[in-house]
Amino acid sequence: MSISLAEATLRLLAAAALSGVIGLEREVAQKTAGLRTHMLVGLGAGLFTLLGAEAFPTSDPARVAAQVVAGVGFLGAGAIFRHGLNVKGLTTAAGLWTVAAVGMAAGVGWYAVALAATFVTIVVLYVFWLIEWLLRGRSDQATALVDVFTADPESAERVAAAADRLVRPGGRVAIRQIGADGAAIRVYVDPKRADAAIVALKMIEDVVRVARMDS
Repeated sequence: MSISLAEATLRLLAAAALSGVIGLEREVAQKTAGLRTHMLVGLGAGLFTLLGAEAFPTSDPARVAAQVVAGVGFLGAGAIFRHGLNVKGLTTAAGLWTVAAVGMAAGVGWYAVALAATFVTIVVLYVFWLIEWLLRGRSDQATALVDVFTADPESAERVAAAADRLVRPGGRVAIRQIGADGAAIRVYVDPKRADAAIVALKMIEDVVRVARMDS
């Protein structure tokens, strides 16, 4: 190995620590992949990169990097799940992918690059989340909220899809709850179109009740 044990250890510690900073934000946000997961991904990516560059100097480091990216992509897919029409976990999966890149940068000794990437990631995850939250709050103030209820839980996705077609463009639909006795679907629509939307939503098969919640 062309670098000392101390330098190799420093690189691995940097990979784990910087990844942990990103993971801490995910932990605070109560995401499935939290502090330990992000630290382990960053540490593993850093170790694979270090081994590819130092333990096997005649091998192509780019191949090692490509395999790390592919492996983390598979892991990130496990963080994504679908509930009705809603997809969750995309940001966490992207965070794991970024953490792997941070670990790889630390693994080759690019501390400044790894630190900069960590800083930008935290800005994207927290600052831009705050901006989105503020914009969403203003948007919701100008949006009518309509709840659609079904008696058959198995019809929830079909009803939601039909409702989604009715309120577009400009509206959106989210399945709020599915239980043994039915499902509740939240519809966001322009207030000017709310009355017409309610009439149309009541015509959807399996809908038992429609109620406007913001008035």
